[in-house]
Amino acid sequence: MRINERNPVATSTFSSESMTTSIRSLDDDPTTPPKSSLPLSTLFIEDCVYRGEGNANVVIALPQERKVIRFRKSLPNASSSDSGKERIKQEVEFVKFVAFCFLGQYTQIPEILRYDAKDIAKLSEAIRSLRSDRRRNKEIMETYATKFPDYTFLPIKFDTINFQTSKTFCVEIKPKQGYLRDIDRKFQKCPYCLTQYYKLRKKMITCRSSYCPFDLFSGVEIRMKSALKELLKSPQNNLKIFKDGVIVYDQESNSNDLECVLTEWFCNSINSTNKGYIDKFCNLICTVLLRPFISEEFKFYTFPTHELCTSIVEQDTKTTTYINPDLIAKAKKLLYFAGEMCNLKAEILPNNSVLERILHMQRLPFVSSEYVYNTYLKFRSWLTDDIIYSNLTNTIEFNEYRISYLKQNKSLNQVESPQALRQGHIQTFAKNTTTSNKSNVNDDSIGNKHINEPNENFLISKSILIPIEKNNFRYNNVINNEDKVHYNERETYFYVNTESILCLQNYLLFSCARDCSILMSFREINPNTISSTIDDNIVQLPDGLSFVYNIRISDIDPKSLHCIEKHRQRDIDVLNSVISLLEQEFIIKNQNSFEK
Repeated sequence: MRINERNPVATSTFSSESMTTSIRSLDDDPTTPPKSSLPLSTLFIEDCVYRGEGNANVVIALPQERKVIRFRKSLPNASSSDSGKERIKQEVEFVKFVAFCFLGQYTQIPEILRYDAKDIAKLSEAIRSLRSDRRRNKEIMETYATKFPDYTFLPIKFDTINFQTSKTFCVEIKPKQGYLRDIDRKFQKCPYCLTQYYKLRKKMITCRSSYCPFDLFSGVEIRMKSALKELLKSPQNNLKIFKDGVIVYDQESNSNDLECVLTEWFCNSINSTNKGYIDKFCNLICTVLLRPFISEEFKFYTFPTHELCTSIVEQDTKTTTYINPDLIAKAKKLLYFAGEMCNLKAEILPNNSVLERILHMQRLPFVSSEYVYNTYLKFRSWLTDDIIYSNLTNTIEFNEYRISYLKQNKSLNQVESPQALRQGHIQTFAKNTTTSNKSNVNDDSIGNKHINEPNENFLISKSILIPIEKNNFRYNNVINNEDKVHYNERETYFYVNTESILCLQNYLLFSCARDCSILMSFREINPNTISSTIDDNIVQLPDGLSFVYNIRISDIDPKSLHCIEKHRQRDIDVLNSVISLLEQEFIIKNQNSFEK
């Protein structure tokens, strides 16, 4: 049994017993499971195309529906007891209540599906031969999955347009980290370019890429085009080109493949060389990346609850560094003598362009990587992903409620009292912000203990309650004068201040934005038949070629709190790789000089 990644191949069919397909409108609330168990969805292998996979998910395309299904992967002994139900619910809530606030219509809320375990096993067997060896350590173990529009195609609403060609091309770019706080600027190179040393040392790549995310995020045309050309030279896992939903250029391809793809893409261009095609490609992508997406949804992204108090910057100067200073100094010295440096200068991107939206999430303040890691160390025994994201989504829900309330009352002056605003939402917020449904603290106590009266910005969360064991030996290691404990006859609650929670939340949001993907789909259109109704979705090149385009953001899953530990170790491994490879290079250079 096999699924061909380029053309679906008919295979043996599944059991003929009837299964109910779960179909949910995006207007429904996909985060609320029905009262009964979610009905099983039908999975026909002959309709599936293996699209690819990353570290966390396998992506299966359904070309006839223009949809993709993402199945979570896990180690065989690490599958969840509920088949992924709660995790999927949390992911969808994250997209709906968090990511959408920052990215608006660049992202869409997925459907939740549930499959039969036998069908999942058949799918896993069918795609096994198509999977990379290094990805096979994890398998699809959960029966819950998410279904998204297939962004490699144009939306169905464009089907009535008179196109010049039947082919739809799509470019997927993982832009990576385009912003670095001053306090984290310890080197002349950006984190992505430093990570190239690690990949090279681990033989994940054969040579370092010259692509720099800071060039792509610069908004400066010449730097952006330079970054795109470097991505074309060395795609790694950061660039893919699709034709009608099929990958035609990626890290496994060569320069001849690229030339064939661009020649077909810009086939109506007159007298173009390969260099000319690359220039057209860069012009097209740059234009789309910088074009604003006008939408009211973006009005909700500037919540004051995401603004970290600047007073903790002073505290950060006393934070213990998690990387040996000697290691940092040695890497910095070697990079200096090697002449390795990135242009970290930032420019202003067009408001509401896709790059500006992503960069806005990356700029969420968390002070520094050291502060994040030390905060994580302090609270990791009690904090969980559920606590972090429940607090975050409920805070954002409250702000949406606030905005809606203010719209209804026209102005803040017409609000009779702050208490009137909080009554409609506060009980749900308070209950969900606490970490356990088993809490014996009543709502009034919660309101008095950890909910502030809303100020002019309606910042309502001052701290949250974490249940702990009274005899927990780690308790005494973290409590200080600023920490407070609420004693109850049955349970003890540890108060975690909002600044600490916010610091971790912002870092996780930053990490999410750092790993997201941008997908831009294009189809050439006759410039003489352009309708005014689609002007916002038309891009025209200097030589007269016109394209309808669509742009979306994917891979915006909530990051686990424990990724902070993983990132710390990666940073250390990267510096060790920088030192090791540069020392080798200097030895080789010295030997060559001696021989001469």
